[in-house]
Amino acid sequence: MPVTEITVPSSTSNLGASFDTCGLALSLYLRLMVEPRPSGVEITLSGEGADLIPRDESNFIWQVANYVASERGQKLGGAKLHVDSQIPLARGLGSSSSAIIAGISVYEVLSGERLNEEDFFRYAMHYETHGDNLAPSYLGGLVLACVRDEGEGRFSLLAVKRHWPDEIKIAIVIPDFEMETAKMRAALPREIPLRDAIFNIQRAALLQAAIAEGRYELLTEALRDRLHQPYRAPLVPALSEVLKLNEERDRFPGLLGVAISGAGSTMIAFTLGNPAGIAKAMKTRIEACGISARTMEVNVDNQGRTIIQKEPS
Repeated sequence: MPVTEITVPSSTSNLGASFDTCGLALSLYLRLMVEPRPSGVEITLSGEGADLIPRDESNFIWQVANYVASERGQKLGGAKLHVDSQIPLARGLGSSSSAIIAGISVYEVLSGERLNEEDFFRYAMHYETHGDNLAPSYLGGLVLACVRDEGEGRFSLLAVKRHWPDEIKIAIVIPDFEMETAKMRAALPREIPLRDAIFNIQRAALLQAAIAEGRYELLTEALRDRLHQPYRAPLVPALSEVLKLNEERDRFPGLLGVAISGAGSTMIAFTLGNPAGIAKAMKTRIEACGISARTMEVNVDNQGRTIIQKEPS
């Protein structure tokens, strides 16, 4: 039987001021090998969270694939799936979004149908409305995501992708604890001062202009935020300590700025050099709060989701 490989990148969202607006695909991957079968599903797992994820028909990826089939008036046959993930769960790196993209992709492989972007995102938004994670995992690169409420619980997504410049390096530090997105969102105020809204709008726009014009030194200002990080960071002192690096950049050559990745707990640094040294400084501050952490230097994935048919072995 033919075997198909699906690869979905992880994502970081918010990027400081661009709260619920902008995301970036990263080179940590969810990979699936899909082999069609007449009936039944066999799922094997490896990598991050493998011991926590169901291996039967209740598996989330398989559930997503069957939801899309139902919506399109089809019924899937069976499949053998092997799922290998490099994406830590509940750490602000888009693990749930990557699984949604993977599930829709499994539908495409088993049905032989390729969805257009509008339909793809409409099915994805049934599960979550974090377009700033969904869109980068599907499209790759730096993505501006605009969610539209279509009424009756339905949402659509407009997404514009831009290539991320190779000059800007990424370092991440992943603390050894999970963050619940719902809890971190509940920490945000229902209303904010107009001056803070204007502050963030200006800097979210500045990020796009700075990338477009190659004025990377402006990312330092573009990453400043008043909408979410000041309310979320105090819940976890280690994150507050890492954010202080933004005011100490003269001690870390190459550092443009640091931010909370998604709702956390991962922290992300944008640099023009010395990503290893900056990652070490981030880790040191987290460990000083009594929390273990691991660091990684990652690339931006400018390609996005891929589907490749493999030759039978």
